[in-house]
Amino acid sequence: MGNTTTIYLVRHGQTAANATNTIQGQSDVPLDETGLLQAELVGKRLRKQHFDVIFSSDLSRAAVTAGSIADGREVIFDRNLREWDLGDWVGLTFDEIKEKFPAEAADFTSGSMDAGVSGGESRRQFHDRAGSVMENIISLYPGKTVLCVTHGGVLRAIFRNIMCDPECHVRMIRTDNTCICGFRYFHDTGKWQLLCWNDTAHLEGTALSSGW
Repeated sequence: MGNTTTIYLVRHGQTAANATNTIQGQSDVPLDETGLLQAELVGKRLRKQHFDVIFSSDLSRAAVTAGSIADGREVIFDRNLREWDLGDWVGLTFDEIKEKFPAEAADFTSGSMDAGVSGGESRRQFHDRAGSVMENIISLYPGKTVLCVTHGGVLRAIFRNIMCDPECHVRMIRTDNTCICGFRYFHDTGKWQLLCWNDTAHLEGTALSSGW
């Protein structure tokens, strides 16, 4: 049994909803022109890297990004890598959500694990789902290097599950489009190591970099 499992996670490229700060949740919004270029660049950076297995959310914005990286390698689609199911919030800006669902918006902003979304998942349900992805990978792929292409909310949920107390508030931790995040799990100690976070070096020097 391998002593470590290494997991890299990549957020999908930009969509029109990302550009307008509109909630998209699990709606299947395609990459826009910028997102396609971002996917091409992260693909060029990672497609020659060794991964024992590549997983992706089945939503098209992630699937297309994964395809650019995989470059013909097999991609396994996993619905557990989908973005937070934000139910009745989809298609709204957060200002609109605060008007239509003021109590839910307040709970969401507070970072409460019990925050609920009309017609969607609670934060706790979502975080449990994201956590199950990592648990399954370390159980099934000891000693391997795994890539997952997913969504910004999933990345933040995984960070929260692994790197801090479940009640910590990390909603605003940065996850730019096509960012690369990495973790290593040590099977002998049960400990996690953060390898990188929000790495967008492949976008540097281009108009596609969001900057700070």
